[in-house]
Parts: sequence; structure tokens; C-alpha cells
Amino acid sequence: MKVFQVSRLLFVAAMASMSVVPAAIAQDVHHVAGRSPVQGPSHEMAAERPAQTSARTLDSVNPRTNPWQLQATLPGAVIHDISFATPQVGYAAAELGQVWKTTNGGKNWTEIMNLGFPYYWFGVQASGVNDVIISGFNDSNFEGMIRYSQDGGTTWTPDIFLTTNGWGDRIHYINFQDALEMDQLNLSAPNAAHYTTDGGASASDWTAVVPDPNGGWFGDQFSLLSNQHARASGITYCTSLNLGADWSCRASIDSVFDGPTFFVNDTFGWVGGGEISPNLEGWVHRTADGGTTWSGRTLDIGWPIREIFFLTPNIGWAAGGNYSSNLGGMYFSTDGGQTWSLDISTGAEMKSCDSKRQGNHVQVWCAGYNGGFEGVVYTVQGTLPAE
Repeated sequence: MKVFQVSRLLFVAAMASMSVVPAAIAQDVHHVAGRSPVQGPSHEMAAERPAQTSARTLDSVNPRTNPWQLQATLPGAVIHDISFATPQVGYAAAELGQVWKTTNGGKNWTEIMNLGFPYYWFGVQASGVNDVIISGFNDSNFEGMIRYSQDGGTTWTPDIFLTTNGWGDRIHYINFQDALEMDQLNLSAPNAAHYTTDGGASASDWTAVVPDPNGGWFGDQFSLLSNQHARASGITYCTSLNLGADWSCRASIDSVFDGPTFFVNDTFGWVGGGEISPNLEGWVHRTADGGTTWSGRTLDIGWPIREIFFLTPNIGWAAGGNYSSNLGGMYFSTDGGQTWSLDISTGAEMKSCDSKRQGNHVQVWCAGYNGGFEGVVYTVQGTLPAE
């Protein structure tokens, strides 16, 4: 079903005006990006930064919003990542050892793994209808691991350990050999990254590196392009041009800290972020020169940004929220993130988005969880401009 009447754009035009970055006050305070995991003992992602004066209020939903639909509610599923192999087959990774699968485009989901505590899955990637990989950690002993399935999730490999001193996070393959995984936490050192060039079927196939010896945590979402160029941001902003083998780092783009990172190519990229204390706030910055220079906050709202997802250099979303406040949704941009409008308010913390294209037709999914620890999956369909 077509949902857009303007053929030259995929989605309706953004209409909101954004405020500038609030002025900083000299005194440092404790800024908290979030606490992870949600269910069970958690670790605080935080930093000491200058206090920020915030007077943000939530924007109203654009009356010309895109027609997002709530597809499914998954009981007891704190979803951190989703991945679709085809427009019909997709997977969701969740806390407490859960993996869910759909075979009808997200309308219905079946729980195909439920290990319970202490397993937490934070990443999933479907490389084909039958090939899928999950990543996460054991919360009882700080082991970060991955598992593979080659039969659509019916059976899985044993745990393949990437770290025994921290927590694993998301993983991304650019082909069947080259992949990068970023750790969420290290007990005694700055966070590590792990890369493989031969598929990563065993622990010895992965090489661990520290992107920033002076840094700390990164957001869940990092960027990895098909040319092996990677970007990750959090306490600091780091770039690798060789799949994560070598990194160069600088201060975070935002004066507080960053979080999700998304590049559609080597020219256009975005970082987001947000905090739940002392303010409840979220933001986005953009670059149009590969990260050499960055804008100020082009989005500054009343809940954290957890995921950035662009279909083209112009058309994309910034998703997020705060589950404990029943706030969240997706902001939308048609000008590369220079301006934004609230596309939908979900009342849930949105954590991950994915899409599948068939010609110029595209379907987008975004998933997360609400304050009742229910997973939610939203979707929208549209038509991209001809290339």
C-alpha cells in the first residue's frame, strides 16, 4: 500500500523548528545516559560533565505524520536489536536470553530461544533466511559471547566467548567473513572492539582491540560500511578505516556524550545521545563531510535518542525514549537531519530499526520496550524516489 502522495520524497516533510544547544554551566555534575541491562543487576553508563540548563518540552506529533502501525507486542521481551533477512523473515534479540522470529513480516512473532537469567542478547544480524548471529553477555560472570545458527534459529552453536572481563553488545557483518563487535562494558579497562576477517566461527578467529585507551563506553549502535569504515561514539568519538583493527579518537561530538552512530556513506553521518539524569533529554548532531566538522544539536528533545536510521542521505529517523517514564517514539527528517518532526509517540523506549527494499518500495521496522517490559514492534511502508 502506498502511503505517500508526494512522489519525489519517501515521507512527508519535516515541520518542526529546533532549539540551539543550551549554554553550559561551569560546575560538573553526574550525567547518566542509562542503566543496562533493564532486567536484573545493572551498570550505569555515565560521565561527569558540566551541568546543562534544559527547558525542553515534548513536541506534538506532526499532523502530516507517516502512518506507523503497531504490529506486535511481545510479552516479557526487552528488545535491544532487530534484523530482517527478507521482508518476511526477521529476528529480535532481547534480555534474559530471548530470541524471537517472524516469518510474516513482523505481524506475528515466535520465541525461538529463552535461556533466562543470566543471558542477555543485545545484538542480532540475519545474513540470510537461515543464517543468523546473536551477541550479548552472561550477567553472572561478565563473559561476552556470540552464537550462530544456520537453520533459522532451530539449533545454535555453543557460546563463542569474545571477552571474559566484560559485556558484549551489538555485532555487524558486512559480508560472510568481515565483522565487528563492540563491547558494552569492560571491568578493568576501556571498552574493547572485536573484529574477524574469516567469519568468526571460533573465539580464535576474533581479534580484540581497544579503540580509545583514554575512553570508556560507547552507545549500542555503531556504524560499519561495506568499505570497512567504522564509527562509534559515546564518551569519545572514534573512527576506523580497516574494520576496527586501528582507531583514531577525539572528544565526543556533544558536550555531554554521544550514543548511537549512523553513517549512510562516507560523507553523511549522525550521532545521537541522551540522558535520564539530571535531565531527561536527547539530541542529534549531523556531519556532511565525513565527520571532519559537525553541527550543533539539530534535535533537542525531552527523551534520549537510542537509534538513528537513514534510508538515504536525506530521509531518516531518530528513535528513542525512556521506558520508565512511558516516553518514546520516532522523529523524522527529510533534509538529512537538519530539521525534525515527531513522527509517532509510542510511549515506549525504541532501541533498534531495520528496513528491506524491493525496488523503490521500502518497509521500515522499529522495535523497543515499554515500562511493563513488553516488546513492541512498529512498522511503516513507503516509496523511495527513483534513483
